[in-house]
Amino acid sequence: MGRFLNTIFILFVVCWICSFTNKAIAGNAVKTDVRIIHASQGQNHIDPKLSDLAEELSTVFKYTSYRLIKEKNMGLNENQKGVVKLPDERSLVVIPTRINGENIKYQINIFKSGNQVFSTQILLKNKRSITIGGPKFKNGYLLFNISGKTL
Repeated sequence: MGRFLNTIFILFVVCWICSFTNKAIAGNAVKTDVRIIHASQGQNHIDPKLSDLAEELSTVFKYTSYRLIKEKNMGLNENQKGVVKLPDERSLVVIPTRINGENIKYQINIFKSGNQVFSTQILLKNKRSITIGGPKFKNGYLLFNISGKTL
């Protein structure tokens, strides 16, 4: 009977410790949405899927055409790598390096053929987004709209 009670006690302690670990992980998680946009000069056109960004795109950037190429939604923990494949053997790596209730700090890297070609950090307000410029692509440029929301 003593062995049985010891086993039950040990299982209880393990479950109790795990409950704190899960809360800590959940508190350091962020929903990250990345939209890859092709920006170019040409006919005035904004992809209907980018209507929520229309004002930002037209006032911040000097292009006339914006087309959504790809969208990826990721649930990431602090320091967890999220990867989005880009055209021309490129990839965008997004890593939330600091998460709190008000801000999310991201490390942003672009790789081409396995070599890092760009690196920056952004500090994003919780539940907000930012659009940053990227490399040349098909008579225009790639833009990256990154939004984050703590879970």
